[in-house]
Amino acid sequence: MPLVIKPRPSYGISRIDQPEKKNHGYYVRISHKGKSNQKYFPDKASGGKGKALKAAKEYRDSLLAKMPKYKQEAAGKKARRIKKSGMVGVTHVLSKTPKDVTYEYWQAAWDDADGKRKTAKFSISRYGNDKALEMAKKARRAGLRNAKKK
Repeated sequence: MPLVIKPRPSYGISRIDQPEKKNHGYYVRISHKGKSNQKYFPDKASGGKGKALKAAKEYRDSLLAKMPKYKQEAAGKKARRIKKSGMVGVTHVLSKTPKDVTYEYWQAAWDDADGKRKTAKFSISRYGNDKALEMAKKARRAGLRNAKKK
């Protein structure tokens, strides 16, 4: 199955340069539905930096070709500028379902007293941007306070 949409040039590909370990190459990591596919392409074994990048892109494209159209479209879209909350642990999320329904919300995240990750989501369509953001900030502060009490 061919790719529906060409992905962004660097989608799913990271450059690794660790001179102290003599480790140079490209790392491909693509996740879908909880399954992660990853592979490392070292410069030396690939015949140079350019060939390592070419091999990494071919591998990435072969993985994406096996995935649903909506995942391929997401890989092709330009990365959006993220709204800033001004608070660590509070992020703006734009999520799209396989049926093209888009959800936008502010999410608060923190670790509880047992070290478990906790999150709270506040819908922008339900509360409006400003109120959802304030609710997320309040939830994070409360979560951190509760974690310290235990």
